[in-house]
Amino acid sequence: MNEKEIIRKKFLEKRKLLNKIYIKKMSYKISLRMNRIIPYNKKHYNIFLPIKNNNEFNTFFIIDFLLKKKKCITVPYSNFRNFSIKNCIYNKKTILKKNPFGIMEPVYKKIIPNHLIEVIFIPLIIFDINGYRIGYGKGFYDRMIPLCKKNLLKIGMSFFHPIKSIGSIHKHDIYLDIGVTPDSIFFFKK
Repeated sequence: MNEKEIIRKKFLEKRKLLNKIYIKKMSYKISLRMNRIIPYNKKHYNIFLPIKNNNEFNTFFIIDFLLKKKKCITVPYSNFRNFSIKNCIYNKKTILKKNPFGIMEPVYKKIIPNHLIEVIFIPLIIFDINGYRIGYGKGFYDRMIPLCKKNLLKIGMSFFHPIKSIGSIHKHDIYLDIGVTPDSIFFFKK
């Protein structure tokens, strides 16, 4: 097991122990912090939908903020055969259904090309003080992000304070521009 796998396992186990009330409270707290830093001058935002069984951050608070600002919100539609993501329009009328992996996705998919995405909220398990993240290890976002706008703003949210360093960073690993926890906002420069 390499260092990333060890860190992933450790923080997935820690997240598994969080109760639903704590997750809701901390998701709301992170969302309030996020509301102060989201650039509302952009048009296209991509945000993941939470997998409740994985105790993920509840993104619906941020989605509500963005809908009130009349922004174009897309949510991922994942192709697990080639580990790619397409961006489906999301609004209040969107009907969602769980895919075989427990991920909520739109039933009717209106796709927006990757090159239009200006802000992306990236799912993660933990990030480090340099802005590198550990996700679930399939590389979906590492493949998608280079296809988005060149000045794409990449934001990650975690229930945990960042760790000091994630070793074994690969040249294709994507770093965050901003990381948000319940108590802090971290800005990263590369």
